[in-house]
Amino acid sequence: MSPLFPLIQSDLDLNGPILSFNTQPVGTSCSVASGIATFIGIATATFPASQTERETNTGTVTHQWYSGTTALSDGTTSGVTITGSATTTLTLSGLTSPLPISGQVFVQAGYDPDDLSPNAINEPINSDDATLTVFPTISIDTQPTSTSVVEDIPTTFSVVASTSDSSTGLGYQWYLNSNEISGETSSTLSITRPDPGQDKVYCEVSHPTAQPGIVTTTEVNLDVASSRAYITWELIGAGTRQGKGERNIATAGPFTTRARANINARILQVFSPEKDLDVKITLGGAAGGTRGNNRGGEGGISVFKMTLKKNTEYTVKLGVNSYAGGGPRGGNNGGGGLAVIYEKAKVIAVCGGGGGAGTNGRGGFGGGINVGGSGGLGAGNGTGGGRFEEGNIPADGLFGSASSLTAVPPDSDTPPNESAGGRTIACTRGVYWRNQGVSACADVGTTQFRLSDGTIVTNTSSSVTRGFKDGYNIIQTKGVGVRGGGAGGSGAEGGQGATNSQGGGGGGSGYTDGSVTVIDTQQGGSEGEAKVILRVVPAAPEAVVFTQSRSSNENLQVVLTLESGTGPTTITFGSSPGFTGTLPSTVTAQIQQGTIYNVSSTNGVDERNLSGSTLTFLDNDITPGSLSITPSKGEWVSTTRYQFL
Repeated sequence: MSPLFPLIQSDLDLNGPILSFNTQPVGTSCSVASGIATFIGIATATFPASQTERETNTGTVTHQWYSGTTALSDGTTSGVTITGSATTTLTLSGLTSPLPISGQVFVQAGYDPDDLSPNAINEPINSDDATLTVFPTISIDTQPTSTSVVEDIPTTFSVVASTSDSSTGLGYQWYLNSNEISGETSSTLSITRPDPGQDKVYCEVSHPTAQPGIVTTTEVNLDVASSRAYITWELIGAGTRQGKGERNIATAGPFTTRARANINARILQVFSPEKDLDVKITLGGAAGGTRGNNRGGEGGISVFKMTLKKNTEYTVKLGVNSYAGGGPRGGNNGGGGLAVIYEKAKVIAVCGGGGGAGTNGRGGFGGGINVGGSGGLGAGNGTGGGRFEEGNIPADGLFGSASSLTAVPPDSDTPPNESAGGRTIACTRGVYWRNQGVSACADVGTTQFRLSDGTIVTNTSSSVTRGFKDGYNIIQTKGVGVRGGGAGGSGAEGGQGATNSQGGGGGGSGYTDGSVTVIDTQQGGSEGEAKVILRVVPAAPEAVVFTQSRSSNENLQVVLTLESGTGPTTITFGSSPGFTGTLPSTVTAQIQQGTIYNVSSTNGVDERNLSGSTLTFLDNDITPGSLSITPSKGEWVSTTRYQFL
């Protein structure tokens, strides 16, 4: 034994304890709605098994919680309230997504020895990491909105949604009247409804980790109205759109316009935006100019039916006589301009203009559809232009003098010169679309109106399908003026000008296909500038069958009286007092759609009951009975009103 170190028993633990965890923290999750997460981590201190002396553990095990590498302390950090940061149980509340703190949590254990115990052998010791997950929430930032549309017209609904942690993976499912719409799984719904009515639309927005996982938008209305006899129109001239408008020609009456004498390139474009629309059109060419006491010839006029196809371009060019200037017009010395309608780039109907008057004779009349023009009056007068029957308007134009007509070059984009005349062409030509490799009369898709050099006329419709043409320089045919006589009228084939001082011939006419059904057509009849009138074609009356039945032989009688529309003035049901025969089971009436009837009189009726499509009239006297009426078309909208709309 060293004298320096006497053998004296120590009261100290020679070796410190060993720290270990008997409870590891476990990962947990919560929603933003609860916002609370709790972790438990418990460490213990034990002495080595080989240490038998002084193995009492009088020190203290400590705990310190961490988020990531940051030691936590009780209080509020970044909006998160922390409690138990130095205990075995950590509670975090006010959690949001995304997390404002690290989602990796662990507890670090240490050992505070007493006077007799050394530090723990392995301190500090960290627990396993526990992952904190806060599920995001879905927010509807922009709700879909209610809309009104007509049948067969597409409309869209949209929703803007996000998650609180800006994560991707949002899913969408649209519903119509509580039924899932197959395939509609994007944030925008495009929908077309075939029938009038009121529908309900909403969208479910989902996310794989959000809580709740599905959020539903507000339910909105889709009001679908019956399509209307509705047109929109644009006036184009001098390189610009100079006017526009819209009109329901069934309720507001016909649309009428004439050529504008003070503007060059007189173009009217008409569109049917809601449906294929059957219209009745009156088309009249311009009258020729007067000279002295002699009148110019009247333009040809026609009435015909055709269908304006939905969202399709229809171009109407309306002429004036040559004294007004600008096109389309007839030859110099008063030739009247034609009236022509194009479907996209194809001529479908032409009425000729009247011939100009000479000093010794009036001008000839222009021809309506399928009618040639007449010659002017006086010796040496001009002859009228011929007619082109259905489908026979030539593909090539002609121009030249009265005695010599020359073919318009196929690539020409310039109308004939001032003294030229000849015939128009079935399909328009133009530089711009030809340079794009488009063939004459071909469709060019949905685009705005273009000038001859391809310049877009701003503010013109961009929702209609157009045809190959170069804008204003649609080649028209003019009549010919010769040696001071009256000029020929413009037409599918122009009238000839007169020699000396006689009247010029009227322009001819034509149409290209069966899309036009002629109702009335004549030579002459149109005065002043060329004109066009569009009217609705009323639907033909339909057979409406009213089924009537009575519960007894009680004689009840009901009379309907026409309020508006087309149908019988009155419709009578049931039987009058004293009737002893068998009541017919049906009453049939020819009624046009859009017609309304009112119950104008009854006999023996005490009460009325409307149930579904059946209106029942009740007699509640000593011998009660009833009369029930059910229409096959239309509906009872009240106990006093029937309508077939």
